[in-house]
Amino acid sequence: MSHTPVDGATPQTPHQDLHSEQGALRGEHPGRSRNPVIKVADLAWLEFEKPDLDRAEVFARDFGFAVAARTEGELWLRGTFAGSPCMVIRRGRASRFIGPAFRAAERADLDRLARATGSTVRDIGVPGGGQSIALLDPSGLPVRVVHCAEQLPALPEQDPLILNFGTDHRRTNATQRPPREPSRIQRLGHVVLETRVFARTLDWYLDTLGMIVSDFLFLDGQRGRGPTMTFIRCDQGSVAVDHHTLALHLGPGTGYVHSAYQVTDLDAIAAGG
Repeated sequence: MSHTPVDGATPQTPHQDLHSEQGALRGEHPGRSRNPVIKVADLAWLEFEKPDLDRAEVFARDFGFAVAARTEGELWLRGTFAGSPCMVIRRGRASRFIGPAFRAAERADLDRLARATGSTVRDIGVPGGGQSIALLDPSGLPVRVVHCAEQLPALPEQDPLILNFGTDHRRTNATQRPPREPSRIQRLGHVVLETRVFARTLDWYLDTLGMIVSDFLFLDGQRGRGPTMTFIRCDQGSVAVDHHTLALHLGPGTGYVHSAYQVTDLDAIAAGG
């Protein structure tokens, strides 16, 4: 949508001052750290507490997770892709989000991070074993950086429906009957967090974990006040990664907003729903 110009003024569009067109303007945030402590490879899992692990497991299976491990006090959930679990739910007095865990690219990164932050590398009870460092971001949110000793093996996938495209007719005279079953989660995609101290929290994730900004969002007509939301990805050089692994937005609270998960296709979502 464009706005009608007045007295011959140049037409203004909502896209005119977007960051993606020109990059950072003079004096604006560069979107990356010059010398980060480490560069995390991906989001590993999210940590929650809930008082009833039995009910949590029923919901998780209906949602599309598989169970990687279950103890009296912990429920580890996973997707179909090989790798680490997607989520751990620990027994607690109330339902609450604890924090995210990011995957270190290599074991030595934990030692480097420990020296830089004065933290301690500790063993964790993740299925397959592993070690981690527990940190706090400037919002006061617990953040874990982990290195898993073993990867979970891949699980069977949902088959995508065969579709016809233009002159590419892969399906002729055959009906489509997707199974009525939960979507099978493949992997954890991203998490969105709210913070009261946006700039400090953003810099911490860039400086400490080596993440880089994909996009900034500004309030309409108030770019000079700085961004109020940012989409951040992991830096794996020339390896293609998701547009964002973490999103931060400025708000009155601190903590979890939502998380997103990859599935086979839209039909898997519709059938599961």
